[in-house]
Amino acid sequence: MTPIPQLVERLIQMNGGSSASAAKQLGTTPASLSRYKTASARPRANIETRLRALVEGGGDLVDQAYELGGSPRLHRLEQAISETLNGLREEFHRNGSVSTRQEVLDLVAALVFAHVSALDNGKAGLGRHLLKGSKSAVEAINAAMRSAFSEWLPSKGGHGEEQKRFFSPLKKSDETFADALLGIFERDGAAFAELHQAGRDDLINEVFSRFMATSFVDEKEMGQYLTPPEVTRFMVELGFKALDQDGRRALLDVNHSCGENVVVDPSCGVGSFLAEAVRFLHEHVRVEGFRSSSEWLESFVSQQVVGIDKSERMLRLARINLGLFGVRMSQLYLANSLARDGVDSRVTLPMEGKARLILTNPPFGASYSGEEMQAFSIAKSRKRIDSELLFLERYVDWACAGGVIVSIVPDSILVNKGVFNDLRIWIRDRCDVLGVISLPSVTFAAAGTTTKTSVLILRKRKPGDKPANTFFGEAKEIGYDVVTRSGQRRRVRHAKDDLPALLRAWGTKEPKPYAQQKPLPKRAERWDANFHLTGTEAEGEEGGGLLVSQLASLVDVRKDPKRLNTATFKYIEIGDIDSRTGLVGSKSMPVSEAPSRARKIVRAGDILVSTVRPERGTVGVVPDELDGAICSTGFAVLRAKGIHPVALAWLLKGEEVRRQMARHNIGIAYPAIAEETCLILKLPIDKMQIEALSVSAREFSAALTAFEDSRQRLISLLADPAKEAPKLHRSMKTKSRRQ
Repeated sequence: MTPIPQLVERLIQMNGGSSASAAKQLGTTPASLSRYKTASARPRANIETRLRALVEGGGDLVDQAYELGGSPRLHRLEQAISETLNGLREEFHRNGSVSTRQEVLDLVAALVFAHVSALDNGKAGLGRHLLKGSKSAVEAINAAMRSAFSEWLPSKGGHGEEQKRFFSPLKKSDETFADALLGIFERDGAAFAELHQAGRDDLINEVFSRFMATSFVDEKEMGQYLTPPEVTRFMVELGFKALDQDGRRALLDVNHSCGENVVVDPSCGVGSFLAEAVRFLHEHVRVEGFRSSSEWLESFVSQQVVGIDKSERMLRLARINLGLFGVRMSQLYLANSLARDGVDSRVTLPMEGKARLILTNPPFGASYSGEEMQAFSIAKSRKRIDSELLFLERYVDWACAGGVIVSIVPDSILVNKGVFNDLRIWIRDRCDVLGVISLPSVTFAAAGTTTKTSVLILRKRKPGDKPANTFFGEAKEIGYDVVTRSGQRRRVRHAKDDLPALLRAWGTKEPKPYAQQKPLPKRAERWDANFHLTGTEAEGEEGGGLLVSQLASLVDVRKDPKRLNTATFKYIEIGDIDSRTGLVGSKSMPVSEAPSRARKIVRAGDILVSTVRPERGTVGVVPDELDGAICSTGFAVLRAKGIHPVALAWLLKGEEVRRQMARHNIGIAYPAIAEETCLILKLPIDKMQIEALSVSAREFSAALTAFEDSRQRLISLLADPAKEAPKLHRSMKTKSRRQ
C-alpha cells in the first residue's frame, strides 16, 4: 500500500504543483495537507479513502458516486465496487496479456457482466470458490464466462454478435493472472451481492458507467467523444423537466410501454445516456411508487430503450452496460442512424414519430455526400453537408408530437450562417427551442478537443401548442479541469459546478446573470446563450452611453507588401499587441515572406482591435514610429474622431464592451467577430465625459512613452554597460542642471 506522504505528493503534482488546489480537491485545508505530507499527522479514514481514490483510482470513480438518500451504507458499497473495477484494470496492466486500453476495458466489462449476472440469477458470481477439484483459475474463469454470455446476455435487437466477440478465453499461461482476478472478486464481491439484495443494481451500473467514462480518456472512435458523466446526468434531468406532464407520466408507467414512448440515443456509443436515463427514471418510479420498480425496470429496458450505433465494439459495451440492470432483453441495433434505404433502414424508418425523449451527443466533423443524403430536406441541392446537420433533422423526424430532443451540438449549429441558418429555420417551423445552455471548452478536453459546444433542447410542436419561451444558460464551470501529466490528459475535480444551479433555474421566470428565459424570435439569426444572456445594444443615445460609430470610423486601406518599393516592411500581427498595456510592437519582415493576411496600411493613432477572440481585449494604438506600417487582416482598424485614441482603446478593452464583443462571436475553434460589429458596440460614457477622458489619456500616453523610453535605455545599458553608461551619465547631468 502506497504511504500517505507519497500519495499527497502525487496529488499535489496532479494539481500543477499547487498545495492549495490539492487541499481543495481533497476537501481539507492546506495546513492539514502539509501535515499529511510530512507524516506528522494521519488523515481520517474518509479523507484517506478519498486520497487513494483520487491518486490511485484515476480521480473520477469514488469521487463522483451518488450518495442517494444520504446513505453511508450505499456509498460504502459503491466505493467497494469502484475499488474492484480499478483493481481489475490495474491487474490487467500489471500482469495481463492484453496491451491496449480498449482490450482492458472490454475484458473488465465482460468479467463484471458475468459476475453481476450470476448474482442476479441466484449464483455466487466470480471468486475462488470456483476452484473446485483440480480445476485451474483459467478453466474456472473461461467456464463462468461461457455460461454467463450464453445464458444472460441481452439478446434482442437483431445484433447477433458471437460470444467470442465479448470474451476471448484465457490461455494456460495466464494462470497467475486469472488467480489474481478471482482474488479481486473474492475480496470485494460481497459489495455486489449486498447491492443486488438491496434491489440497487442501478447503482452497480452507475459506478460501471463512470468506470467506462474514465477508461475512454484520450480515446476517440468513429468521431464520437464519450460525454462526461456530469453532463450526461444533467442532460437526462433536463430532458425529463422539458417533457409535459403526460410525457413524464408515460415514461414512468409501464402501461404506456409501447408506440411513441421510447427513449432513444441514435449514436449510443457505450450506452451512457440510456443507462443514465434508466437510473434516473428508476429512482422516480421507486419514490413515486407507480408500481413494482423491478417490474418497471424489466419492461422499460426491454421495450422502451433504443440505442443505435455504427461501431460494433461500442454496441457490445452498451449491451453489457444495460445488461447490468439484470434485464434479459434490450433493443440495441448495429446500424447507421442516417440511413434511409438498405438494410439499416429497417431500423431507422420505423423510428419516425416514435421517440418521446432523444438524448444524444452526435458525431461532429464528418461530412456526407452522395444521393442518399438528398433525402434530407436540409441537404437538397448541396454536394456535401456536415453530419451534425443531418443528425438534427433526423432527430426531429423521429420525435413524436410533444417529444423532446436533448443534444450536444457544436456552437456552429447555433451561430453560423448559410446552411446552418437554413437548418435553424427548418427546426423552428417544427419545434420550440426550449433551451440552449453553453458548456465550457474544458467539457471534452480530456478527449483531446476544446471545441465550443452547447446543450440544445427542442420540443416537437403539437397542434394548438402556444409558442414557448427559451431558457438560455451558461455553465462556466462543470466540476473539473483537465491537466496533462506524463503525456496523458486527466480530469481533476474541483468544487465549482454551475450545472446544479442551472437545473434549479430551469422553469423559473426570475432572470439571473447565468440564466434567463425569454422569447426567441422566429427568425433569430443566432441561438447561442452567450449572445442572448448579455442583452442587446441600445440604438443611439436614448439608452445611455455612446456607440463607437459616434466616436470613430472603420478604415480599410489595403496594399500587398510585395508591391512596395522596399526590401522589408514593418508588420503588426495580433501577438505584437501587449493586451495588458495596449502597447503595439512590430517585426521587420522581407516582402518576399509576407503572409497573405498582411494587407492593411495603418497610420499613427489608429486603434487596432483584434477580431479573433475579441473577449481577450487585445486592443492597441499605433505609435508614431509605426505610421505607414502594415497590419494583419485579423484587426479591425478604427480612426478616432473627437476623442483621444488611447481613451477609446481603453474603453474598448473594458469588461462591459468585451462582453458585447463575445455576444457576436462566430466560429468554434477560433471565435471571431465581423469588423462592422465594432461600430455598434456601446461605450459606458456620455458626451460630457469625453474631454476629461481625453486629457487623462494624453497624460497616460506621455507617461507610458516615458516609461518605454526608460525601459529601452535600461535594456541597452544592460546589453553594453561600457558604451551606454557615459551617455546615461551625461543625460542625468543635463537633467540636473535644468532642475
